[in-house]
Amino acid sequence: MSTFHKVLTIIICIFALSLTACNLPSNATPTPAHAINTAVAQTVIAQLTQDTTGQATPVAQTPVIQPSPTSVLVQPTNPPQAQPSPTPIRPTATAIVLPTNTPLPPTATPIPVPCDRAHFEEDVTFPDGNDVPAGSSFIKTWRLKNTGACTWNSSYSLVFQKGESMLPSGSPAAYQLTTGVIAPGQTIDVSVTLKAPDKPGTYQGFWLLRNGAGVLFGIGDNAEKSFWVKVDVIDAATPTPNAAVQFDFIAKGPSAEWHNASSILPWGDPNDDTPGVAVSVENVKLNNDKTYAKVLATYPQRVNDGQVWGIFPGYTVQDKDRFRTLLGFRSSCGEANVKFQLKYRDGNNEVIVGEWLKSCDNKALDIDLDLSSLKGKTLQFILLVSTNGSPNDDRAIWVAPRIEH
Repeated sequence: MSTFHKVLTIIICIFALSLTACNLPSNATPTPAHAINTAVAQTVIAQLTQDTTGQATPVAQTPVIQPSPTSVLVQPTNPPQAQPSPTPIRPTATAIVLPTNTPLPPTATPIPVPCDRAHFEEDVTFPDGNDVPAGSSFIKTWRLKNTGACTWNSSYSLVFQKGESMLPSGSPAAYQLTTGVIAPGQTIDVSVTLKAPDKPGTYQGFWLLRNGAGVLFGIGDNAEKSFWVKVDVIDAATPTPNAAVQFDFIAKGPSAEWHNASSILPWGDPNDDTPGVAVSVENVKLNNDKTYAKVLATYPQRVNDGQVWGIFPGYTVQDKDRFRTLLGFRSSCGEANVKFQLKYRDGNNEVIVGEWLKSCDNKALDIDLDLSSLKGKTLQFILLVSTNGSPNDDRAIWVAPRIEH
């Protein structure tokens, strides 16, 4: 038998003995299986190491790994490879966009509009720095806009406030603003007749408006600012020795429309002077004790605060035109006291050009107004006389009223 077959036989026997040992009765003292296996193995080794002569050849013993008594030899398998722990996927941080608080525009707190307030639009005549001959009369006109909440009416006035008034002697410090109505948002040209001081220099006067209740107001957001006239007074020019008359109010008298406060008056000398009179009179002696060849007599209606006025045909004002007249009363004027006015009508608006108060004394009032600021305008001029209270002795006279240049 070959050595291989011997070894195989021995291994099978060892395996069988191992199985038999495992199945011995439980009351017999078992020989440990590993002891039996060891002895058998040693015998087999000894036999295998003998040569044909019967002598043993030393062989290096290879240790045999004995299974434990109850072990079953199991072909080892590769342990499962440890799977790498999955790298946790961090959630992508989603930016939380908070709603942007878009600031709302602030709600404008409504600013209450005052009842009375004006806005200066422009200087219609004599803007700041205009040259005015010393001692000459001129008409200052402002264009104002009603920016208040209330309508201006005939109870409103133009009032001098402070500075250099430049008002002619005997003139009032307040003038009626309008004879109509100026609603909020509308404009009006406000005029006053002034006289330049006799001494050259710069002069400035400040003005305000006044409502019917006597409350003063002006321009600016709070209606507290005044508007003004500012002129440079220069040496007076030499007057023209021979002025040409352009418009003769006495000659145009019959063509004018004459009125009192309630009715139309005829031109001429009526039998009854009570309603008022408008007539041309010659060789009249005045309160200054002088006699004049031709005058315009205008006697107001004989009632308290009576009036008389004439609206004249249209006239186109020319450059260097001037209004000239002398104002007074018939002699022996007693308690006479009236207000003379020169106005003009432009469309539906009436504007005061000049206003003069006159009482009975020994003087006549010389009037010389420069109308150049109205150049190019076709206007209807108005001559008006009204009593200051009682009509007694109010026989008012215009001496040679005319426009000349």
